[in-house]
Amino acid sequence: MSTQMMALLEQYIRKECRNIKLTEREWGVDNDPTSPTQSKVLGAGFFPAYLEEEYPRNKQGIPFVMLVQINFAEVPPMEGIPESGLLQLYVNPFDWSGEYEVLYFDDEELGEEPLDVYHDVLRGWLEDADYALPVNRMHTMTFEEGYSYYGDCDRYFEERLDQLRCDFSEEAIDAYLQKHRGNYGSRIGGYCDFAQYDPRRSDSLLHILQLDSEEGINFCDCGVLHLFINKESAEAKDWEDTIRYVDWY
Repeated sequence: MSTQMMALLEQYIRKECRNIKLTEREWGVDNDPTSPTQSKVLGAGFFPAYLEEEYPRNKQGIPFVMLVQINFAEVPPMEGIPESGLLQLYVNPFDWSGEYEVLYFDDEELGEEPLDVYHDVLRGWLEDADYALPVNRMHTMTFEEGYSYYGDCDRYFEERLDQLRCDFSEEAIDAYLQKHRGNYGSRIGGYCDFAQYDPRRSDSLLHILQLDSEEGINFCDCGVLHLFINKESAEAKDWEDTIRYVDWY
């Protein structure tokens, strides 16, 4: 297939995203140099001290672990994504794929004194082999503008591809898929990659996060973690109905 034809296909199918680079760190519980509001996986996150009694816990009262934290001020602006504020995913350390809670703190709340929960909550889950979190080492996150060109099992990708089959040959489509298939990764927005199937049944869901398994991160058997939220809820900065979805092979 010609280079021009491939460029046309990519232009029609691509979807804007913000790619996430994860960097595994050697820092431990006692020497985390990042700020409480920095984007990260694990690590010392931000939680307002005045809300200490509302810190996420499971039904038995055991504190949750902050698994992911995204500071939107660090993310290059993109339509549908907040330009500021802090989004966090907390999980039950006894059942990380079960109970969870998603929190959002706006700029005003980020000015509050943070609660020092890192040592009390995280140390035990990292140092005790009986608790199997999908991440056992802290990762920092950086973001860059980009496009996603393929989504394994993403129903919206399949719909767009079906529309183009009338205008492009099967040879061209196959060449496109061969080039881009399997390019998983971590991102905000864009197409979604699923190990099994796309659970979305509504066009109103916004893709906030895809976190892929890589060195130091393993969602069961090389799975992928997603966060989705209703577009209207995201605009209103109401994150209580955020959907967390994890699937694996």
